[in-house]
Amino acid sequence: MCKSDKMTMLRMPLTALLALLLFASCLEDEADTLVLPLPDGKIPYSVISEELQDALLANGFIIHEGITPPNIEGIFIAAPMSLHYSSDNYSNEFYPVTMTFRDQKRRGMIVYSERQRDTVEGASLAAQVIGHDSCFTMYCYQNLAEYSEYQPLWSCKIATVISGILTPLGIKDCQYTFIILEKEASNSYYDAQLSEPGTFRIFNDGDGLASRLR
Repeated sequence: MCKSDKMTMLRMPLTALLALLLFASCLEDEADTLVLPLPDGKIPYSVISEELQDALLANGFIIHEGITPPNIEGIFIAAPMSLHYSSDNYSNEFYPVTMTFRDQKRRGMIVYSERQRDTVEGASLAAQVIGHDSCFTMYCYQNLAEYSEYQPLWSCKIATVISGILTPLGIKDCQYTFIILEKEASNSYYDAQLSEPGTFRIFNDGDGLASRLR
């Protein structure tokens, strides 16, 4: 059975704003030069602050720690996506997410990308996977954007964390969270569709399994 030592040390954040300011401060000015620390089995506080990790844990997100994660390479679809918690009072559901993991290294480095519908794509700037046995947590920074006729409607920089238990059929108890860091929109309509920087949302796979596509 998967357990996280962090679950026994929950502490509520002083403020979500402070946590996210601390988180944003650890980003490089040039995204292409982002380098995540080598993993020690935990998500480094320099990547996601202790306060923000505590906030995720306190609101039901599980972080599987460890230095022996399973090999999670493959393509999976999380559907339906069920909203579990939002720090910005968002109440709608989320489009199914197709998640691709590839080129996993022994030290936990991995390449991650995702797709929602046919128009929203994200690609990791840097990604790591931690965990133990069949339990894992992948964390990364992403640039996410939606296009229409090859023109961007909106784009944002986010931090993404995905947790679950790898099985032959897919990712059991798959959880997905993102934290908005920056956003840019082509007009006021699309700007209003995006949550504000400093907010995060937690989703669970509604049927308990993100199915393996390949």
